[in-house]
Amino acid sequence: MTELLAAFLGAIVGGVLSAWVGSRQTAKVLNHETKLAATERQEAQRVDENRRRSFAADHLIAALANFTTISRDNRDRSANFVRVPATADVHLERNVRASTLLQAGSSQAHALQTELRERWDALTWMVRFNQSAQPERSEDLRRRDASDLLNYVEYVRRSLCAVSGDYPMPRHFSAPDSRREELRPWGFKPDEGCNEPDLTEWHFSSRLMGKVSFTSGEVRWYGPNGLVVDLPHEPTDASPSDA
Repeated sequence: MTELLAAFLGAIVGGVLSAWVGSRQTAKVLNHETKLAATERQEAQRVDENRRRSFAADHLIAALANFTTISRDNRDRSANFVRVPATADVHLERNVRASTLLQAGSSQAHALQTELRERWDALTWMVRFNQSAQPERSEDLRRRDASDLLNYVEYVRRSLCAVSGDYPMPRHFSAPDSRREELRPWGFKPDEGCNEPDLTEWHFSSRLMGKVSFTSGEVRWYGPNGLVVDLPHEPTDASPSDA
């Protein structure tokens, strides 16, 4: 009787142990599969987020190119970016380009990472600021504002290019202070220790970025250092140098 009871208890204990070991193994497998699935979801989310950021950055780079591409017949470049004395056509064209850029930002900038979105927001403020009347502001400061804006556009453009891995992400620099009295443009020959990028080389270049249509129907893409690539001919129904 004692042996029978011992065998019975042994069978029970063995079954319990076997079930416990099995449940432990099953729990480990399920836990591993859960972690694997979570990792795969996180990776998929990361890839999707990077894709959305890259998509937004590409569209904003194109928007900046269109914003900075102006008629080659207009000699007063500043008037294309700030309110200084100019013809009504120049003012109208500037307003249209600014509106188009702001609209592009409203559609795409939300997909950018926080740091880059803050840079875009600062650029948006500068565009709006330079569109405002400000009758008390001197013309010299307005023309400096135009250089500030173009230099900051280049800084933001390089930041957007870094999203696609074409360039390293520029470190953070404070946006130009429109309240300062100094006439030196932001990013142009900054003093040592100044919280500005040194865009002097770019400042001296043509600085034309974007698509330019010629009367022949030829379309070319220009970057900060000149011609980037020839593009196929397009119909000539659009007016020359519009982009």
